[in-house]
Amino acid sequence: MSVYRVILLIFLFPAIFALFSGKVGRIRLSDIAVILICVWTSISYFVLYGVQPMIERVGIVWVEVWGSYLIARVYIRTPDAFLKMSKLFFWIAIVLIPSTLIELQTGRNVLIEFFDKFGDSYTNQLKEQRLGFERVQGPFSHPIHFGVFFGSLIGLVFYVIGYHASWLGRVLRATLVALIGAGALSSGPLAAITMQAFFILWDRILSSFKSRWKLLLILSVLAYIAVDIYSNRSPFEVFIAYFAMNAATAYGRILVWIWGTKSIWENPLIGIGLSGEWERPWWMNSSSVDMFWIVPGMAHGIPAWILWFVLFFSVFIPVALRKIQSDRVHNYRMGYVCSMLGFFAVGWTVHFWDSVYALLLFLIASGIWILDWRDDQKLPDPLQSDPDEMHRKGLPYSRFTRQASPSSVPRSERGQIGSGGDPRAKTERYSSVSKPLPLRSNQALGENQPTKP
Repeated sequence: MSVYRVILLIFLFPAIFALFSGKVGRIRLSDIAVILICVWTSISYFVLYGVQPMIERVGIVWVEVWGSYLIARVYIRTPDAFLKMSKLFFWIAIVLIPSTLIELQTGRNVLIEFFDKFGDSYTNQLKEQRLGFERVQGPFSHPIHFGVFFGSLIGLVFYVIGYHASWLGRVLRATLVALIGAGALSSGPLAAITMQAFFILWDRILSSFKSRWKLLLILSVLAYIAVDIYSNRSPFEVFIAYFAMNAATAYGRILVWIWGTKSIWENPLIGIGLSGEWERPWWMNSSSVDMFWIVPGMAHGIPAWILWFVLFFSVFIPVALRKIQSDRVHNYRMGYVCSMLGFFAVGWTVHFWDSVYALLLFLIASGIWILDWRDDQKLPDPLQSDPDEMHRKGLPYSRFTRQASPSSVPRSERGQIGSGGDPRAKTERYSSVSKPLPLRSNQALGENQPTKP
């Protein structure tokens, strides 16, 4: 069993208990959607292949899908936890800089060579050169996943890690991570990086214009209509063509969309399962579907397809529209929206499986705490007890008067402590609030790459 699956299995049951005990807020639409994804995927497998052969595979689905979602849903509940997550991803990128440069120049994957000494690892893929460089695979099963992982972190690095940093510091950090992700030399990750860069520039250049996001939405709709009217290609085909590394790649993606959606409409209820023999022209030799967002519909039918979009947008849209007074939480929200926008875009040009598949579900759930955040409240963090709790309660059996914790006093009133009067009278009171396919099964419709056992 893969290491990340072991971790998911360890934390799954405590996370389930925390969710249904109400410790992480009320049950949300996304919580229901992710469970229904697992249920419908299980039904699809059982109907197509029988119960007995699919028991293990269905178990993996529940661990990967629900487990990846629940860990972030339960354990990332505060701005501090969200910051720690972002910093972890950033430092992973920093640590991998030397091996990335070596592989980019020589094609030698020193990470896989190292891990192979301790057991079976991923296969070092045969990769063609692009732009005079070798494509970087790193510790992932494919170069595309290397690019997706780091290319989707631009928003988190700029807005979350860069909060309180200078403009130059923000730009330098985000640029560094973008360059690392670009080492995959893949059109999908480059599209995600470009979209996040545009998001940040639009936000900063028009920061004084309050309706900038409404303006962007209006311009996007008008651009879609204009392309649809005046171009001999659909807006989707135009998007793919401009973000692909070459014309052949773009044409391949367009064919995948045309014939993949045709497969969905012809098998609308339970899909085609693990079969890679979806209908397509005879000269399309590869059965790989390099477009994650249509794989659920092809494999498990329209219900699973709809549920995946419900899962994503039931978190993304409410978080994006959430009105927040706290400047810190507002910036964290912007980082989340920016990164998820990039992840959503790249999903139309590549397929996710293995650890990046789990990462998508993890990141979707990592922003749900923003919906529960109140500017006059502290949310409980399941990972640690409240650091101010002992200070607020005072020492047991002590004759000393309890004092307000400095962090619990509004910023505008902290100067009054010690200058006379009872600081507790001015202290704010807080109350606690309370591959859709598994790794191996995704190979049938996604990238046909060897995976880690």
